[in-house]
Amino acid sequence: MPVWWLAVTVGYATLVALSQYLATPAAVVPPLWLPAGFAVAAILRLGYAVWPGIALGAVLVPLLSGPSSLAWLAPGAVAEAVLAAWLIRRWVDSELPLSHINDIIRAILAVVVATLPNALFEAWVRGGLNGALDWQAIPPCWLSNLAGILMFAPFVLAWTNTAYAAPAGRSAEMALMALLVLLVSHWVFSGAPASGSREFVLLVFFIWAALRLEVRGMSTLTLLAGLVAAYHTGRGYGPLVTPSEVGTQLSLQGFAVLGPVTGLILIAVTHERREALKELQLAAKVIDNSPDGVMITDTDLHIRSVNPAFTATTGYSEAEVLGQTPHLLASGRHDAAFYRAMWQQIEREGRWQGEIWNRRKNGEIYLEWLNIIAIHDDQGQVLHYAGVFSDIVTQEHVRKRLHSLAYYDALTDLPNRELFHDRLHNALVQARREGRQMALLFLDVDQFKPINDRHGHSIGDSLLREIADVLRQCVRESDTVARLGGDEFTIILTGLSGPDAAAQVADKVLAVFSSPFQVEGHALSVGASIGIALFPDDAQDEAVLLRHADAAMYAAKQAGRNTRQRFAAHMAALFDVGRPGT
Repeated sequence: MPVWWLAVTVGYATLVALSQYLATPAAVVPPLWLPAGFAVAAILRLGYAVWPGIALGAVLVPLLSGPSSLAWLAPGAVAEAVLAAWLIRRWVDSELPLSHINDIIRAILAVVVATLPNALFEAWVRGGLNGALDWQAIPPCWLSNLAGILMFAPFVLAWTNTAYAAPAGRSAEMALMALLVLLVSHWVFSGAPASGSREFVLLVFFIWAALRLEVRGMSTLTLLAGLVAAYHTGRGYGPLVTPSEVGTQLSLQGFAVLGPVTGLILIAVTHERREALKELQLAAKVIDNSPDGVMITDTDLHIRSVNPAFTATTGYSEAEVLGQTPHLLASGRHDAAFYRAMWQQIEREGRWQGEIWNRRKNGEIYLEWLNIIAIHDDQGQVLHYAGVFSDIVTQEHVRKRLHSLAYYDALTDLPNRELFHDRLHNALVQARREGRQMALLFLDVDQFKPINDRHGHSIGDSLLREIADVLRQCVRESDTVARLGGDEFTIILTGLSGPDAAAQVADKVLAVFSSPFQVEGHALSVGASIGIALFPDDAQDEAVLLRHADAAMYAAKQAGRNTRQRFAAHMAALFDVGRPGT
């Protein structure tokens, strides 16, 4: 026998004995059938495979201490627990614990539906014992199981699932509340029969537990109060006792159901409100930290709320604009027809977006991208209008930054390989169209690697930035200096006056390299090997021109470094052998 079967059997049988002990002698069935709640909770926590333990517990007690024929009730008890657990899992959207009103209602409805067939079956079994179908036993059987499940199942689930744990640091509070409930329950239910409606005093404790101690605390307090109520009512004491046995039983069952249902609903309401508050707080934080300005108005277009980005963009504080209309920002550049068309689209589609000119507090007119959204309630009525805008000047800055990252070298701020090829293509197109010469210089820094290895990358990077600045100063604004990577640079010279113009620029560069570079307190001596290729003399297209300039640079290194070489036909063969290191 699996260990869970034995545990469920013992638990079920114990609760059978307890339920019978709490019942009045004249009761058709015990008013609170706690084993039903235990069985449902066991299946929800351990799975459907524990049903034999439930069946064994339901058979064991009648065979040992009661009419053995009541052992026939075991199939109904098992079927009831299985059906209740199956309906709860099928109808409740979220996993346990139950934290939404809809989940609580569906779970209660599942228990109501699951207990009805078993009530009919139990009435048939009890009627069969007396020789006739006992129709009068149906209501007490149904309410007994219903009360037992609603009162005991939450208790078992709460104390066997850490997800139901009470908030940290409130164990002492829970213990104190349990003691108070026991004392108050004894005072309420130990008095004379029908002694007022003092039982409602306990609702205060149930509400407190639901708000402060959640499912574990609430289920514990309602169970304690229910057990005390059943004990005293079964002995003829307390406000639940009525002249009729049926009335007494209904009063006790009503009290047993009211406590846990009230507590579960309050817990769900509290949880939903907390979740809604968290979502509102999250939305508020998102709006407050949004880089876009946000303005919310009522249906009369009076401003109700703005965020910090609105203040930063417009210059108006929240206090200055609350109660005002968006006309406060009007620039005067749009006519009435513009605004009329805007609001017609908002009324028709619920939103509008586009560019609009507005005015800051200091009078400056600026262009913004504006989204206006109509916010509706569940019935489709407009509650508010939300305007979300961004300064297009700022967006333009972002676009420029992205363009810079895509086309410029991050270290030297020179055009990178991508932009170099674009500039080279345009230079060749212009040279062909105008019938003029252009030149490409390919420069490699000599002795850069030893300096980089000796002084570190930080010094090496600073040296490359110094070289980039020097190269810019050696050419005209119409020319292009680019960094292809590492210590390789190129210079595009356009509109040359003659074939010697490119050599003159190269000599100017070499003259600068003849003196050490001062970098962070270091005097660094490097040279430059420069290759020159002319269009149209040395190449007719981009790829060949670049390859020939590179070959000429390789020839300059072969010639002793720190010199220049113009491309010649024999250099192509030397270049194919392989380029040396720097």
